Amino acid sequence: MKKIIFTIILFLSCYLIYTLTNNNNLNYVTLGDSLSKGVTPYFANGYGYSNYIVDYLKKNNQLNSYNDDFTSIDYRITDLINLININYETNNQTINQAIHSADIITISVGMQELYYKINTNDTNIYTYIDKMLEDTEELFTLIRKNNNKKIYMLGYYNTKNTNQDLFNYANIKLKEICQKNKITYIDTQSIFYKNTTYFENPNSFNPNLQGYYKIYEKIIEKFKKNWYNTT
Repeated sequence: MKKIIFTIILFLSCYLIYTLTNNNNLNYVTLGDSLSKGVTPYFANGYGYSNYIVDYLKKNNQLNSYNDDFTSIDYRITDLINLININYETNNQTINQAIHSADIITISVGMQELYYKINTNDTNIYTYIDKMLEDTEELFTLIRKNNNKKIYMLGYYNTKNTNQDLFNYANIKLKEICQKNKITYIDTQSIFYKNTTYFENPNSFNPNLQGYYKIYEKIIEKFKKNWYNTT
């Protein structure tokens, strides 16, 4: 009987140690456009929300690796789809390998396309948004083939305070797609709506440091709530 109890205690101790160790070795990958890259309002490389997430994970001894190789200032949704389909490689790792090994993925993509269409006064903007979100769902499907862990997708936000109906429509559709694919939707519009504090350049949707920090806070709030639960 004592041997059985000892064996059970030993097993539980090993399991606890394994769980704690495993949770302290998280691989974080960020994918997408200038927001994922942390580009400043004046289009220089800066310090973005993903960098703040790295700081948080390091502070809590949870970071094993960080990969931002698959971000670019001009990436569109279709660019990420193409990178995954060709299994693009950089720094001795393919994008599918990075996605597969990730415990946390953050994605920001689509803002560039949305603002471009709005600024060109395209009359078929709703049709374009529908197509853009179809591409987003394809992107999510490709990512989910390689990863069933925690994924966070940034919603769209309006810096101009006009055409709010377009952003509302796009965000409602995006949130539905996120829920369908068990991806955590990050509501950025609630941070930036009618708030010019975080935008120094009227020709850029990239926020300043304070704006990126606000995005980080939204993501970490969700991270703390759902890391051990289903999204």
